[in-house]
Parts: sequence; C-alpha cells; structure tokens
Amino acid sequence: MQPTTPSTAAAPSQVPTTAAARGLRTVAFSLLVDRALAA
Repeated sequence: MQPTTPSTAAAPSQVPTTAAARGLRTVAFSLLVDRALAA
C-alpha cells in the first residue's frame, strides 16, 4: 500500500476521486485489521 499516488500529480482533475478512493482503501484496510484481530 502506498499512501502517496503519483497519478494525483499527473492528473489534478482526479484529485477528488483519488481522495475518495484513498478513504475507501483506508476503511477496507481497517476492516481487514479488525477481522484479523477478531480471528
């Protein structure tokens, strides 16, 4: 997982989409961690 995406600098118009994708990725990662800890 890379916190910084090079595509953001290349396409400024994609910044909101990148931020949303990063948020979803963070949520998915936290869910995986919770599931791993619960198991």
